[in-house]
Amino acid sequence: MASCISLVGLLPLFIGLFFLFKSTESFIKDEVLNNLGMLAKNTKEEIHRFIESCVTDMKMLAESESMRSTHISVDKKLSEMKRIQEYYKRFEDITMIDVKGRVITSTAYNYQGEWKSKKWFQEAINGKVYISDAHIILDPYEVVVAIAVPLVDDKGKIQAAIVGQLNMKRIWEIVDTITIGNTGIIAIVNNLHYFIAHPRKKKLFQHAPFDPDKQSGVVNAIEPDFKTFIYSSERYVGNSEYEFPNWRVIVAQERRDALSNILRLKKNVVYVLSSSFLLVILMSIIVSKGVVKPIHTLIHGMEKVSDGDLNYKTNIKNRDEIGLLGISFNDMIMRLGKARAEIQRKTEALRDAFNQINELNVNLEKKVEHRTKELKEKQFQLIQSGKLAAIGQLGAGVAHELNNPMTGILGYTQYMLEKVSKENVRTEDISTFRKCLQHIENSTYRCRDIVQNLLQFARKSNEIFEPLNINNVIADTLSLIKGPLVANKIEVVKNLVNDVDPIDGNANQLQQVFINIILNAQQAMPKGGHLFISTRRKGRVVEAEFKDTGCGIAEEHMERIFEPFFTTKMDWKGTGLGLSICYDIIKRHNGNIMVSSKMGKGAIFTIILPVPIQKDDESNEQIDRGEGTCTNTHC
Repeated sequence: MASCISLVGLLPLFIGLFFLFKSTESFIKDEVLNNLGMLAKNTKEEIHRFIESCVTDMKMLAESESMRSTHISVDKKLSEMKRIQEYYKRFEDITMIDVKGRVITSTAYNYQGEWKSKKWFQEAINGKVYISDAHIILDPYEVVVAIAVPLVDDKGKIQAAIVGQLNMKRIWEIVDTITIGNTGIIAIVNNLHYFIAHPRKKKLFQHAPFDPDKQSGVVNAIEPDFKTFIYSSERYVGNSEYEFPNWRVIVAQERRDALSNILRLKKNVVYVLSSSFLLVILMSIIVSKGVVKPIHTLIHGMEKVSDGDLNYKTNIKNRDEIGLLGISFNDMIMRLGKARAEIQRKTEALRDAFNQINELNVNLEKKVEHRTKELKEKQFQLIQSGKLAAIGQLGAGVAHELNNPMTGILGYTQYMLEKVSKENVRTEDISTFRKCLQHIENSTYRCRDIVQNLLQFARKSNEIFEPLNINNVIADTLSLIKGPLVANKIEVVKNLVNDVDPIDGNANQLQQVFINIILNAQQAMPKGGHLFISTRRKGRVVEAEFKDTGCGIAEEHMERIFEPFFTTKMDWKGTGLGLSICYDIIKRHNGNIMVSSKMGKGAIFTIILPVPIQKDDESNEQIDRGEGTCTNTHC
């Protein structure tokens, strides 16, 4: 009865406190929103200053003399770009793109990208500074913002665009270092309503629940541990000098945390009123002792379990629902203990398996490295074997070539010996001797050149590439293989372009390719014929074409001629390695080899080799090496 009277007396006080709390809560909420709005504004200004400095860095780079001048090489411009990137540590990469959308150079390794359709690239080519929305690049996997500025040459003409991929981590550092109570967050949302900055990085590029048309408001359950958030925002847009994506800086805080002052006020009032409830509480404890104590025992047990103690057991002897709850609690602890032991056992097993996999990976890498080394050695030996095979086919022709000058040397020597054996040597014979000696000298030089060419071709070649004139390599090859061609009644018709550009290559290896192709053509024309050899330039490549009038290629062999050991020669004269070696050599020259043929109408081999881009070449044209199937059965 006394407790009921106390409750009735305190009821008006509770009603008064209720309305006081409501009015105070509205005031504090407005104050919290003002504070959040001010923080959002300050954060926006700090981000603005940072991005302004990054834009200034890119503009200074584009306006520097080393970038504007057309007389400075691309390598020096790349060095300047790398210097800016390494000095400021802000950009993931900096790329220079010509007006056609092709990459001129980039600080990223082997950078490739599709730029024509990107708005920031289009705006930069039109002379404007443009900043893109946040997006993801894959190599390396980073979130970046593209800052594009035009690159204007000394004459005021836009020659390219410079694009710096600003790493969003720098902006995240600004956002993540600001703390707001215990639950506050600062995030950035783009115009598609996706997070592009958030303390929990797993939420990046997920949909943001905030209303983009409201400057402040309330949202529900944006974090798993909290029910209601209040937020304030500031829109960040570009200024008149350049265009910037439509971002909004969001500052949000869990409602309970933001209104903690009200909660503290409530607690203080509760503490004041606690003395008034003392008698009622004491009476309630006496009445409910049989319920509260077991509940406290359960609470203590839950605390023990949360601390990791799964050996704790409650000792509740009640024979009511509380007793059943205690039994269920003990059973739950026992099951949790078994589950934890099983998890630990499986974790250990997984750790052992992981260690075994690591060991297998190390062994596998060593085996792959060893096999790769062996493969390179076998490949080099295969090329040398191909040379020796070609030398074997050249043997008869070289012998014929040496026989002609040696016959002349022998004849002139016998003639002079016959003249000298006479007692009297006339004066006019001396002039004849001089002519004979001159012929002997010329023939000797011819023999020496033939032997030197053969020795040079047979010698093991290194992998050094140097500028070559493909016409000279073809001429040296024909001088070496002239004998077999003449002996087999094959007429060579040359059409070599005089102003063909030099290529980067290995003369000895290319000579091996040409010899294999010419010998295949010779074998395809056993009764003689014509071999047409021509060179030409197409764009950024040089082409060498070998066309014979032989028997042609069977259609069923077109797909296999570059396979090692594939040959159509049934007399065991062919190894099936010649064109396979040719294919490997041309691919290592970054080139391509194609063939077309019809049975009875000969075959056409076309070798395509790239022309290296010079440092002062402003066109920066890309090499188009169309893929083709190389198929010829003359192997």
